[in-house]
Amino acid sequence: MHYTSKFFNSFSKNIYFDLDKKFKLNKKKEIILPLGNCFLDIFTKELNNNKYNICKNKFDKIGKNGLEFFFGNFYNPLNLLHTLERIKKKKTLGNNSFTFSKQFGHFICLFTKARFKTNNLEKLKKKIIEIDKNLLTQIKKATVILLSFETNEIWLDKKTNKAWYTFYGNIYNHKSFNNKAKLKILTNDDLKKTMISIIRILKKFGNKKIILMTSPNHIAMTSQNLDVKIADNISKSSYCSVFNELEKIKDVKYFPCYEIFLRDTQKKIKKYRNDQLHVSNKFTNTVILKYFKKSFF
Repeated sequence: MHYTSKFFNSFSKNIYFDLDKKFKLNKKKEIILPLGNCFLDIFTKELNNNKYNICKNKFDKIGKNGLEFFFGNFYNPLNLLHTLERIKKKKTLGNNSFTFSKQFGHFICLFTKARFKTNNLEKLKKKIIEIDKNLLTQIKKATVILLSFETNEIWLDKKTNKAWYTFYGNIYNHKSFNNKAKLKILTNDDLKKTMISIIRILKKFGNKKIILMTSPNHIAMTSQNLDVKIADNISKSSYCSVFNELEKIKDVKYFPCYEIFLRDTQKKIKKYRNDQLHVSNKFTNTVILKYFKKSFF
């Protein structure tokens, strides 16, 4: 039974979040793979510290604040969808997918966060092929997949109509590099269709449990004519709404980590790191992980 504050004064002393058991997973048997934004890097590091089986290999690094996966991050779901479609068909990225960044001093790939610095374009191309193969291997191996994203703002390449992994260009006038991309804001319908397509592809690689999560991380900037906090709230509202709807799909569940994050009012543990953008590891470990275990294990 779930009560509102109208009937039950849950806001006075001990704050808790009322959750039903969504999966009954075995901690020793499940292999967990995160696909999404850097909140999942933070979250899976704490899962790893608590002896959950994370789908990682020798290429993945455990950093100070999170797990850095060899295949990078997916800040928006459309970029993940297009990546999955590409690796499923074993297609490689063409020359237009790469550019030399004067700001960074090395080549970058517009569609994949490679975490690889080189002035040799061919080396970067080979790296992306390795990343694609690695991602495919880890998806096949995983039994539980976590999905969480940063924003509903998408930069679509004008030539290919594929999503960049993040904005690249002039952050002050919001013009993309060489005017190569256009801004698209995912509506709830867009988001729902995208997520359904992602889930369908992932399930073709075997029986997977899918856990959807709305990231508590703040976005750092917006390309809409809005205050960044308003844009962040609109984006998160879309994810919360759509992800709850998607629980109708078999073996797909929503974990309300964002709502738990908002509701918890304890002051002993800092919710954010000093940058006020990323959720702190301590809060993730102490609060969010407790509810994750209760919901799924």
